[in-house]
Amino acid sequence: MQVLCSTTPMDGVFGPFIPLGRALTEHGHEVIVATGSNLQSAVEMNGFEYAQAGLTAWDGVRAAAEDPHVKAAPAGDRIAFPAAMFGCIHPAAKLPALRELAGSRSIDLIVHPPVDLSGPLLAAELGLPTACYGFGQPFDRQVVAAMAERITPAWESANLRPDAYGGIYRGRYLDPRPPSLRAGDEVPAAAGTLAIRPEIPGDPTATLPPWAQALGERPVVYVSLGTTPLFNQPEKFAPLLAGLAELDLDVVVTVGNLNDPAALGNSRANVHVEQWLPLAPLLPRCAAVLCHAGTGTTLAALAAGLPLVLVPQGADQFDNARACERAGAARVLMPDQVNAAAVSDSLGAILENGSGERTGALRLAGEIAAMPPAAHAVEALAAGIATRA
Repeated sequence: MQVLCSTTPMDGVFGPFIPLGRALTEHGHEVIVATGSNLQSAVEMNGFEYAQAGLTAWDGVRAAAEDPHVKAAPAGDRIAFPAAMFGCIHPAAKLPALRELAGSRSIDLIVHPPVDLSGPLLAAELGLPTACYGFGQPFDRQVVAAMAERITPAWESANLRPDAYGGIYRGRYLDPRPPSLRAGDEVPAAAGTLAIRPEIPGDPTATLPPWAQALGERPVVYVSLGTTPLFNQPEKFAPLLAGLAELDLDVVVTVGNLNDPAALGNSRANVHVEQWLPLAPLLPRCAAVLCHAGTGTTLAALAAGLPLVLVPQGADQFDNARACERAGAARVLMPDQVNAAAVSDSLGAILENGSGERTGALRLAGEIAAMPPAAHAVEALAAGIATRA
């Protein structure tokens, strides 16, 4: 079958698709990934066909920031921005290219993340089945409702009855959460849910920079604020690194491809700053992770059995952080709690031998290892397509 993956142009959103995409190709299916141009190299590096469609990640952020609903939102609002960006800005720019692509291919299935509302709308227009691959905690119902409201005019202009969830749950939902991260909430997927094991990104045999060979004499902490420009500005690393400076650690920091590592002003020999590193060979060298509770980094850390200190800033990060805290695998610092002393205290606590967070993370690693691999989801999806034929 021919599978179209319509994904939002963010590394953290595309990354969870990679194991599923590889499993699809290994089973003989053709995969086309339609997204913004900033992800072209990542798509092609992973062996998928790339199709340009829609804005880049940074263009989407800038456009959403200028949206009238976002500008009128009260201070501290966490709904208007994602509703504008995912429910309006990206779909408006992406749908024309998606429709043109679909007109030239015989698509059998459309796969998308819960923040790409273009894919399910195109599928509804063409009468195609969909699968939504989750990448963490399902979005808050209020956020989903706001996204659905913003995409409603596009459904109406296509002469379709608007979907209550913006089309996100019109087909199967692939759930990457281990049991301890589920709070009893049911995802309202029309075709049901499938568990799918989250994988640590990258090739385990990939080469790390030369400085990595010296790691291991003391605990290593990996620090990330993700790849989205909204969350990983260099100045946001300052209190994190100040807190880590008080501990006897080696620190590995990634700042994202849009930032210059020199912008952190690092001068300490035990702090290594890069734009990007493959996590599969890095995390086994680490003792803990300090991050923004982005889904990719958080689930990768848990798959490696690493305790976390989480500093959420927006989007689904607060839900991810609360779930990890409930499961006993993380300490959480809310935005108004992030300072050097709090970071130092939290990291020091989870690094202690026998800490509750270490025990919780190892338990979650076992749960993740027991989850069905991507190949299981591929077989189920292919069987569903065959039943429709």
